[in-house]
Amino acid sequence: MFIGYRTLKTAVAAALAMWIAEKMQLDYYVFAAIIAILSIQATRKKSFRSSYERIMASILAIGLGFVIFEVIGYRPIAIALYFILFLPLTQRLRLQDGFITSVVILTHLYVAQQLNLAIFLNEIYLLLIGVGVGLLVNMYMPSLDRTIAERRLQIDQRIAALFFEVAAAIETGWINRHSLTLHETERLLKEGKDASLKRMGNAIGRRNDDEDYLYFRMREQQFELLNGIVRNVDDLVLVVEEGKKVAGLFRTIGDNVRPDADATLFLAELERLLEEFRESPLPKTRDEFEVRSALLHMLQEAEQYLQLKQRFVNQKR
Repeated sequence: MFIGYRTLKTAVAAALAMWIAEKMQLDYYVFAAIIAILSIQATRKKSFRSSYERIMASILAIGLGFVIFEVIGYRPIAIALYFILFLPLTQRLRLQDGFITSVVILTHLYVAQQLNLAIFLNEIYLLLIGVGVGLLVNMYMPSLDRTIAERRLQIDQRIAALFFEVAAAIETGWINRHSLTLHETERLLKEGKDASLKRMGNAIGRRNDDEDYLYFRMREQQFELLNGIVRNVDDLVLVVEEGKKVAGLFRTIGDNVRPDADATLFLAELERLLEEFRESPLPKTRDEFEVRSALLHMLQEAEQYLQLKQRFVNQKR
């Protein structure tokens, strides 16, 4: 049975928070463990945000609960009025993550039938212990650098292989459909993007302009264009003379698929090919027309692919 690191962090945070609260002889010390568990989030930034919401919502709950109980008394109708007022307040102030914690604090006040300094400090200590321990334990996050680097390499290799296969199909007319599938590339893109987003969420105080995230965003956009190129391969029902230059260009793109390779020269070569297509004689047969039309569409998709690549290169400069 595999136990994930987040499960271990949750167990450690809950036990440590409850132990500290019990040693301090706080009432409802188990509540500190619950707060610590809720503070364990997928990323550090989410943990800080949820902890902030929990603290602010709890302070608001104590104040609002005190006023309502003093006016109406410690009766069920007071609880109903509290929910009617408090729930819209948390939504308006964007403190939804603190709602459950606030409800528990309110029940403590209801059971105590009063609010004095000792009770107030007891709730604040529980809150600070739970949040503090949860944040401290959640500071540990395993590095995602290796996963991201592996996904980038795998995606680059698959895109390069795709261009080589398309070039071979253009030159020979034989289509290897298994090599032209993009399902695995799509999966790698999702895993890589998710990992880069998670790493950004763990980078406290850093702007959300992670180069790896921008890379996966670029590849996502290129993925749609690659799908368009693959769809046009089905129309390559015969080999035409114009296909040799297109195949040569696609092999060159495949050889330079790495994201830092300048695409300016390839775009210039592609533009020359498009110009040749415009000036070439009209096709004589329907099959030739369909093949040349498919090649033209593939070049147009490749042009957008290279433009996205060049934009990414320019962003890094």
